[in-house]
Amino acid sequence: MSQAKPEEPKQLTNKELKELKKKEKAAKRAAQKEASGISAEKQQSMAQEKIEKAKKPDTASHLKKQLDSTVIKDDSKKIPSMFSHLETREQRNASSPQISSIVHPEILTLTLKYSTYKIVGSTARLVAMLRAFQVVIGDYRTPADTSLSRHLTGHLGNQIEYLTTARPLSISMGNAIRWLKQEISHIPIDVNEEEAKASLVEKIEDFIRDKVELSDKVIVENAKKHITDGAVIITYGHSQVLQDLFIHCAVEENKKFTLIVVDSRPLFEGKRLLNALTDTYAPGQELPIAKTHIDVFYTLISSLTSVQVEGASCVFLGAHAMLSNGRLYSRVGTAMIAMMAHSRNVPVLTCCESIKFSDRVQLDSVTTNELADPEDLVHNIDTQEPPQKKTFALEQFLKSANEKAKAEQKPQQKSKKDAKKDAAAPVVDEKDPLKDWRSMNKVTVLNIMYDLTPPEYIQKVITELGALPPSSVPVILREYKNT
Repeated sequence: MSQAKPEEPKQLTNKELKELKKKEKAAKRAAQKEASGISAEKQQSMAQEKIEKAKKPDTASHLKKQLDSTVIKDDSKKIPSMFSHLETREQRNASSPQISSIVHPEILTLTLKYSTYKIVGSTARLVAMLRAFQVVIGDYRTPADTSLSRHLTGHLGNQIEYLTTARPLSISMGNAIRWLKQEISHIPIDVNEEEAKASLVEKIEDFIRDKVELSDKVIVENAKKHITDGAVIITYGHSQVLQDLFIHCAVEENKKFTLIVVDSRPLFEGKRLLNALTDTYAPGQELPIAKTHIDVFYTLISSLTSVQVEGASCVFLGAHAMLSNGRLYSRVGTAMIAMMAHSRNVPVLTCCESIKFSDRVQLDSVTTNELADPEDLVHNIDTQEPPQKKTFALEQFLKSANEKAKAEQKPQQKSKKDAKKDAAAPVVDEKDPLKDWRSMNKVTVLNIMYDLTPPEYIQKVITELGALPPSSVPVILREYKNT
């Protein structure tokens, strides 16, 4: 009778070997902790506490760190490597629910208006922000065991942090915020809360009157002498101070001149200037000043070569900011207008309030700029209104719904030859050829908001402190800081 062979041990698979090693490591760690005096029950409770701590929402002190570390990676975003350091709209919108829960409703409304371009222009954004701060300060209540001068600065910081999710702060907004925080720090600790808030609201109102409204009036008085009867003026886009200047020359000075408005996609800000001129009437006139005093011509920047720049008297440009090295930081396309005027010996004048002056030095428009949504530039936008933008949450919902609908559709059976042909030649819509530009190889759409104009293209900068060359910007900065 033959003796039975002993059974050979079963060979483990790779998956079973990995699980066995994990169990051995876990048992080894538990044995080490038990040797150090930590029981298994205590280990389990410590692990549970760690999980609960991770689920606990962050406090207000960690909000800024949370915003800085939040990055949304979207592989469909195609940004040129030269501009990859600039924040996209998705990254700015990556705010947590904890942040929005401590933001005032007035700031939420203002953020929506910024992101949908209902409020455009550095001056308009500045005034709207300060008006919103007046409401925030009026509704503010100082918590117990703290003072208004210490806590209000942090409270406003949270509002500002959320405000930047729509669009980055302009230079004038940054200067106004620094001034406001300085005023808050000067409030005595023993002052009554209601009196302190009323004082801050009044100071903000005085700031708007002195730095914006009165400054614009003085700039108009300094610039009106450059517009004479029969003059031909070229301007680009829309600037509030230039709009006031043209209306003042027509209505108050009774001057008749020609105005060429150069505009560009996607915002078409020049149409706002046209609407203002067609809605303004001189005293005793039944027709608007665009019919009686100003001959208005409208053209896009792509047709600038067809404009008789040589016959122009001067070029008036608005400003987003004036940098300390004399360069003009303004809406993209401004540098092209200034360069063409300079090459034809046409003087270029810039109207800019001192609140827009910055001690920052910048040599190009690549290191610092605002990266707008490329979809605004691609699709056919209604030229009567700014781009119609969806909220970030709605965009994410529509994107996931479209992906789900595509996945549910049954793929049509195609031969390998047809599949290769379709892959080599993607379908292009004749009405909207860039509709699916994200899926096209070697196609990148860049929509930046600003460019930089060299000081040699600018003859004069007109401010409320006078008309000075761009090289005198540091002098204006010093005067602004003294006031």
